[in-house]
Amino acid sequence: MSRPIARLAVPALAAVMLAACSGAAPSPSPEPTPPAEAKVLLRVSQVQALPPQATFGSLPQVVITLDGKVLMGGAVPAIFPGPLVMPIFERQLTPAGWGKIVAAARAAGLLSGQNDFTDGQMPPGSMATRLEIVADGRLYELTGDASRIMVCITTPCVPQPGTPEAFGGFVSAVTGLDALVGADIGRDNAYVPAGYAMVVGPPPDQQGPDQPPMAWPFADGFAAFGKPLADGSGGRCGTIIGDAAAALRPALGAANQLTRWRDPTDGSFHGLTVRVLLPGDGDLCEGLV
Repeated sequence: MSRPIARLAVPALAAVMLAACSGAAPSPSPEPTPPAEAKVLLRVSQVQALPPQATFGSLPQVVITLDGKVLMGGAVPAIFPGPLVMPIFERQLTPAGWGKIVAAARAAGLLSGQNDFTDGQMPPGSMATRLEIVADGRLYELTGDASRIMVCITTPCVPQPGTPEAFGGFVSAVTGLDALVGADIGRDNAYVPAGYAMVVGPPPDQQGPDQPPMAWPFADGFAAFGKPLADGSGGRCGTIIGDAAAALRPALGAANQLTRWRDPTDGSFHGLTVRVLLPGDGDLCEGLV
């Protein structure tokens, strides 16, 4: 698996895989008129022509939600095995901060109607960057090469608008943000996701000392989770949200990439690849089941 408990008193999995409802009113969007099809204000992700299972655990570099929360991955200790679930942190962006981001995109020539900023020079199979951004009531979906950063000996160092270097410079700015928005962004807080998408596969090879196994905390076992993988491997892919996600979260936080999970129905061991669900995600099991 690439990335890759005491038994909990939890109802059958099929009965708890429902989203938890909240009565709290959502925060207003810093974008005055986001279009109906927009799920987030901004999303930067890497795209590459790889099988879906190879990219299943990949996270976007940054997501800005409709209510202005900036979601980014947090740092983890450089040790092996690493955590099973990568930490995500959130920061609240002000409307003024969002205005600075849109102004930077406009200055970089990214809102002119051009969609491809690769300059036709990316070799087949290479990794590109996908940028989704809402501005002026419209959703822009752009592709470029984030590695094309303008290098200057003297300042000012401003790439020509609409060039691959302008695209790369903007992506670099929004994946850092502090220099771009200044005081218009709050401090880090741990992000608690609504749920998790997971691929169940064979138990990971134990490299070094064996890792203590954990018990899958749902009485129905893995056979009741998600749907079988289309490749016939016997693995499964599915999503856990709401109360079930809350019940599983402590165990996921204690697990690492080499953790083996024991099925309560037959005692068999399995490995998990886990992907935090983020706003704007589609069906992460699409193409796998």
